[in-house]
Amino acid sequence: MLQTKALYNLLRLNAAEDPTVSAEPWALEDLRKVSLEELFVRLEQKGVKINRHSLHQFAEQCDTPEELTDLLLPDEAGEEERDPFYLIVFELWRRLIPEKQSLSIFCDEMDHRISLYDQGEVDSDEPIQDALANLLEVLDENADSGADPEEIFQAISEYCAHDLEDFISDYISDLLDSGNSLYASELIEGFSAYVADPHWLDFLKIRLIASTDIGDANIAMHRLLESEIDLPLLLEIIRFLSANGEHELFRLAIRKAIPHLSAQDEIAEVMGYIADFYRRIDEDEKEKMVQKLLAKRNSLKTSDLEALQEQIQ
Repeated sequence: MLQTKALYNLLRLNAAEDPTVSAEPWALEDLRKVSLEELFVRLEQKGVKINRHSLHQFAEQCDTPEELTDLLLPDEAGEEERDPFYLIVFELWRRLIPEKQSLSIFCDEMDHRISLYDQGEVDSDEPIQDALANLLEVLDENADSGADPEEIFQAISEYCAHDLEDFISDYISDLLDSGNSLYASELIEGFSAYVADPHWLDFLKIRLIASTDIGDANIAMHRLLESEIDLPLLLEIIRFLSANGEHELFRLAIRKAIPHLSAQDEIAEVMGYIADFYRRIDEDEKEKMVQKLLAKRNSLKTSDLEALQEQIQ
C-alpha cells in the first residue's frame, strides 16, 4: 500500500498523462515550485504561524515530516484537512531540514529524479545514477543487518509513486541500448537479490551475455523460457530474439506467448516481430506474407500466429 506522499506523487503523474483525472487543485500542485515564503503563508492560513527558526525547533522533536505534521496540525482540524497540511509541512522539511533524511523524503527525491529522467529533462544520467547508488546503499545496509532483501525492497517501494522494479529494468535496458554494459552489469548484480520477479533481470543479463557470447546467451535463454514468465517480458524476449539468437528459441518464445494473447494489438505486435525476423534472415517472400496478414489487423487470430510459428525454421 502506497504511503501518503507517494499517493499524491502518483496522482500528479497520472494527471499529467490523463487531463481528465479529477482531483482538488491542492492535490495536483507541485509544491517544489512554490516559494518558501508562500509555504509559510499557507500554513498560517491553516492556523499555524511559524518561521524557519521555529520550524527547526519543532523538528528537533521529530524524526520525520509525518511526525512533524502530527505535532503541528491544529487539534480542531478535520481528517480532510490533514493531507493538504501534511504536503506543505513535507515540502518545508525537504528544503529546510536536509540533515534528517526520512524514508519518505528519500523516496520523494527518487520519484523526482525518475520523473526528470523519463521526461528527458536531465543533461546527464548522474542524478539518476546517484539515486540508484543511494538506494542500493540503503538496501545493502538493511540486508547486512539481517532483514529479508525482498521485504526491504517492497517496504521502500511503498514510499515511491513509480514502480521501482520496472524503472530499474527499463533503465538497465537503456544502458544496454547505449552500450554501457559495465554499469548495466553492476546494476544487475546489485539489484538481483532484492527484486520480487528476477526474470526481467535474468533477461537483461542474457542481453549482456549476448554481446560477447551468443552461445552462452542461447543456453541461458533456454533456461529462462522454461520458467513462468508474464506476457510483457515474453513480448520483449520475442522482440530481442527476432534480431538475435537461435531460430528455435524465437519459435519457442512465440509458442509460449500465444496462450496469453487476446488483444488484436498484441497479436499484431508478435506478427510484426516475425516480419522483422524474416527481414533479418533475408526471407523476403515470407516477410511479405506476414505483412499481408498484418494488413488485415482487425481480423487477426491466434491461429494465424500458430501457423506462422510452425513455419519458422
